[in-house]
Amino acid sequence: MNSASEHLRSLARIIVDGTVELVPVRAVLLAGSAGRGDADHFSDIDLIVYVDQIPPEDVGRRVREAVGGTDPLRKGQPTENFSAEEFDLKGVRVELAFATVGWTEQRLDELLDRLVDFDSPSQKILSGLLEGMPLYGRELIKRWNARVAQYPEALRLATVRRYWRFFPLWYEAGALRNRDAELWRLDVLLEGAFNLLGVLAGLNRLYFTRFQFKHMRAYIAGMKLAPDRLADRLESLFRLDPEQAAAELEHLIEETLTLVEAELPDFDTGMRFPPGTRHQPWTI
Repeated sequence: MNSASEHLRSLARIIVDGTVELVPVRAVLLAGSAGRGDADHFSDIDLIVYVDQIPPEDVGRRVREAVGGTDPLRKGQPTENFSAEEFDLKGVRVELAFATVGWTEQRLDELLDRLVDFDSPSQKILSGLLEGMPLYGRELIKRWNARVAQYPEALRLATVRRYWRFFPLWYEAGALRNRDAELWRLDVLLEGAFNLLGVLAGLNRLYFTRFQFKHMRAYIAGMKLAPDRLADRLESLFRLDPEQAAAELEHLIEETLTLVEAELPDFDTGMRFPPGTRHQPWTI
C-alpha cells in the first residue's frame, strides 16, 4: 500500500458516503490500482456501486455535486442494469458506475458456468472482483469473490484452447528474410506473446484479458507454471533480430507445450508446423 493509493481510497470513501445517503446501496467495490494498493499519481478512481435498481440519472449529478466533483462525462447510454459517468475530484478522474446485483450475478453465471463471452474484456469483471477493495457491503462481495476464486476446470480448458493459436514464425523465418514484411512480423510476435500469456493464464487459473493489460511482471510472478524468465524473454522478442526472435518464440511455445501436455494430457494442440520444423526452399 502506497501513499497514492491511500489518497485515492480516502477520496473514494467520501464518494461512497455521499452515494449511500442518496441511494439504497447493496455494496461498493473500489477497483483498479487504488483497490489493489499500487496506484500512482496518474491513477484514477474506479468505483462500482451495486444496487437492486439503477437510480435515476440525476442521482449521479447529486453525488457529484455533494462531493465537489466537476467536468462530468456520461459513459455510454444507461441501461436498466448499468450506468456510469466520469468526473474530476480534486484533480483525480473518477468513474462512478452503478450495476444491479441481479445483472452482476447473471454475468458471473455466463462467464464462469456457461462460458459466454469468457475471453473478452469481460474477464476484467472477474479479476476486478478478486483484486478490488470492498468499501461497503463486504459480505456480498466476499460471496462473489469466493465463487470467482474457484476458477472452474471447464474455463481452464476453454481458455487454453482459445489462446493456443500461434503462427509458426520459426517455420517461415527463412522465407521472410527478403519479403519486406516487418510490420506483419512484429504483429505476429505481439499476437504470439499475448496468446502465450493467455494459455499460461488458463493453466495457472488466472483471469486474463489482452485489453489494457498492465503490470506484466507482477502478473507473471503469480504463475506457478511458466517458462523460466518469461517476462524478460517476452520483452526480448522485440529487441532481437528477426531470426533470433522467431527462434525465441519457438522455444517459448515448445516449453509451454510441455506444460500443457503435462497438465492437460488430452488436449490436442493441432499444430501443423510444430517447433523444430522449417520451411525448405524448392529447387529446380
